[in-house]
Amino acid sequence: MDLVAGVRKEGSRGGRGDFKWEDVRDSQHRENYLGHSLMAPVGRWQKNKDLSWYAKSDTSPAALTAAEQRKEEIRKIKEAEESALSEALGYGPTISKNANDTPLGQKEVERAIKETAEGEEEEGAKGWGLGV
Repeated sequence: MDLVAGVRKEGSRGGRGDFKWEDVRDSQHRENYLGHSLMAPVGRWQKNKDLSWYAKSDTSPAALTAAEQRKEEIRKIKEAEESALSEALGYGPTISKNANDTPLGQKEVERAIKETAEGEEEEGAKGWGLGV
């Protein structure tokens, strides 16, 4: 007869099938059970609360966008460092994909100021307090 061939006893042993956390909640010896504060919470402050909040990952949209913003900032810093290194080595600046990152020369700045100043002046325009 082989003793290992089959299960010798059927059912749950040690009362595992009869265990309920609700019974622990009502028990006088609740503190003797590991995990009683999470599985059998008692008290008003624990009602409708997520007691295992610390074990869950943060997948909120705000957290995802913050992570994405951090990655984008790191990417921009790496590109700027790469460009500065290539300039220092004499290869010239790397070509930027974003036109807003390209610095303007003095002529472009003066032309932009001149164009803006020309558009602001209107005939008959008066300042504050100079009459109607």
